[in-house]
Amino acid sequence: MRVITRIAGGLLATAAMGVTGATMAGAVDRGDGQFACNSGEICFSEDAGGGGGQRHFYYGSLAHANEGNFSGGRTLPFWHNASAIWNRDTVSNVCVTESGDWINDSWQFPARSGSWSNFANDLNDENNKHERRNC
Repeated sequence: MRVITRIAGGLLATAAMGVTGATMAGAVDRGDGQFACNSGEICFSEDAGGGGGQRHFYYGSLAHANEGNFSGGRTLPFWHNASAIWNRDTVSNVCVTESGDWINDSWQFPARSGSWSNFANDLNDENNKHERRNC
């Protein structure tokens, strides 16, 4: 009976770890959850210079279309609506790729930048993804 109890306990513990891992993997990256763009975050803003709604990340995103809306009470979708970035990642440059024309260019933004960088015309309101890497 003890062996069956141990096996059942082990199976339950394994199942619980699987559910916890699935929950963590499905979590949405929202940086530290604060409105301010803080150290370690990759921050996007709806308007140039950091104005309007913002969307923060700790990691890259290969599909901005899946990233929901800007914060700050805005209902505007994040995808294709960002106009500026502040890369406060402490380690990695960030490569932002546009979409919407024949050539999907990429721009690199250095780690630990000191302020907001407005997007060039091609990238403004045409962001598709960002990755923690050099372009």
